[in-house]
Amino acid sequence: MRTILVTGSDTGVGKTRVTAALARLLGEGGASVQIVKVVETGVAPGGEGDAVRAARMSGGDAATITLLSFRDALAPAAAARAVGAQLSREDLLERVRALPPCDWRICEGAGGIASPLDAEGGDWADFGSDLAVDAAVIVVPDRLGAINQARLAFLRASAAGLRAGVWLNAVDPVDAAVARSNRVGLSESGVPVWAEQGHGEALPTDPAPLISLLNPPLAAAPAAPARIGDRCRDALAGRDRKRQRRTLRVTARTAGILDLSGNDYLDLARDPELAAAASRAIAAEGTSASASPLITGWREPHARLVDALCAWHGFSHGLIWTSGYAANAAVLGELPREGDLVLADRLIHRSMIAGLTRSGARLIRYPHLDLDRLEAILAEHRAGRDEGCIFVVTESVFSMDGDYPDMARLGRLKHRFGFCLVVDEAHALGWYGPGGSGLVRATGIEGEVDVLVGTLGKTLASGGAYTLFRDEALRDFLVNSAGEFIYSTALPPANAAIAEAALARVRDLAAGQSGWHAISREFRAALRADGWAAPDGDSPIIPVRLDDEGAALGLAEALGAAGIRAAAVRPPTVPAGTSRLRFSIRRTFTAADGDRILAVMRAWRKGDR
Repeated sequence: MRTILVTGSDTGVGKTRVTAALARLLGEGGASVQIVKVVETGVAPGGEGDAVRAARMSGGDAATITLLSFRDALAPAAAARAVGAQLSREDLLERVRALPPCDWRICEGAGGIASPLDAEGGDWADFGSDLAVDAAVIVVPDRLGAINQARLAFLRASAAGLRAGVWLNAVDPVDAAVARSNRVGLSESGVPVWAEQGHGEALPTDPAPLISLLNPPLAAAPAAPARIGDRCRDALAGRDRKRQRRTLRVTARTAGILDLSGNDYLDLARDPELAAAASRAIAAEGTSASASPLITGWREPHARLVDALCAWHGFSHGLIWTSGYAANAAVLGELPREGDLVLADRLIHRSMIAGLTRSGARLIRYPHLDLDRLEAILAEHRAGRDEGCIFVVTESVFSMDGDYPDMARLGRLKHRFGFCLVVDEAHALGWYGPGGSGLVRATGIEGEVDVLVGTLGKTLASGGAYTLFRDEALRDFLVNSAGEFIYSTALPPANAAIAEAALARVRDLAAGQSGWHAISREFRAALRADGWAAPDGDSPIIPVRLDDEGAALGLAEALGAAGIRAAAVRPPTVPAGTSRLRFSIRRTFTAADGDRILAVMRAWRKGDR
């Protein structure tokens, strides 16, 4: 399958007309063509969308798909904001990647190539780069000013690493002298002109070179493994240009290291009691569950752990999963469905977005922690909603910012509006709540939460995750529908035994919570007093905003050289321009540890590196 992005130098330049011509040319000979309008704005209710219009104009049988449509004729990000929504480039990419296969996929953008597409400032060039399109066709009106517009648009495409060319489109009759000048100017500027389409013409003049360019003979194409490798290398090159390539490295356990990069908040990962529980479970149950839960993989340690977790949180029913990602993706991929509305905090974890993308439900992401906005959206959508359900999805403690919403108010909103409330407690366990049971119980709203997601691999020092439910039907539905549960080998019984032993330790240690909270507040205050951008709060996650990616990496490296591990977090994990150092403190963190860290940070800032 080949993918082409049709974008433009501006709005109103004839992108849909070009999409129609491309669909007609590429569909000749029986190839299957898919026209995808990624985001459409300025659509009247019941009006004909661009994808359908392009297919009609092409005279062929191209499949048509419109991913998102908004009423106001504005730039995509602005049109979404006008209805209380926020666009996510990652969400759009997931939606495109999930479409049925075809021979040719033509993705038509909205507005010009540099039109803002999401809250992070990404545009259509970024979208095309992330999607690794085979070519980007830049539609430029064949009129006075075309040279300037084409050069600017082509420069933006080139900066994003796109293989791009210009399609000169005569939206109106063009003066012969202007037409000649445009072609000479573009040639002298080194801007490739792939096609020229006259006013009122359905196809470009002499389309053969264009089709040859987009569709090289099959004999010349490399074998599939080579093509796949090239495609992966191209995508990695795009990440390299943005300095966003992730790498895998071995982390050695070294004596004397102050490790503030992990999530072992209560320092239990090497607790002797947990190690002993693991040894007993391995002796009794073996090292692996060896089968999925519905075959023979659900063992007594799993059942005991579920009972213990339910008692800890005050729930009735539960499941265990192989990872937190699997748990969130399953819950939010299976429970919401087409016709439902999901309201999610803007900064929810990637695993939640993965589930919601496949659910088919409509997603609106409200500004981070903005419960005023959430309440307004709920009020707007409650009236006249006869079908479908409303879900609200949030984390308690957010993994990158270490902050949390007004949980008590969230409970009141649930009581008032009656939505289905899903809360991920992964980073609140141990640090908050009676017996370390998290923020939900700390604020007394456990009766309002319908699905609680927790992790076994952070505070509970094991591996895997769990979900708890008020209604047994939700649990049983996931047992019957969630591929992550049905088709995965169950969590090793030893991990369940470790987590059960950790629960007892967490309950014992929870008496020290007020001291841990004070340590977090004091370290944050010391950072701010020294001029670092650290937010107030009392969670174990303390971000220090540096914004510049290079600065985040450089400071993390300086700390590492001094025997201190902290995570440098950069886009796309966090929004562009918000790179930070992320400290994950533990209950054993001391004021002396904070002084040690600040001394290294001061030296780095002064350039003594």
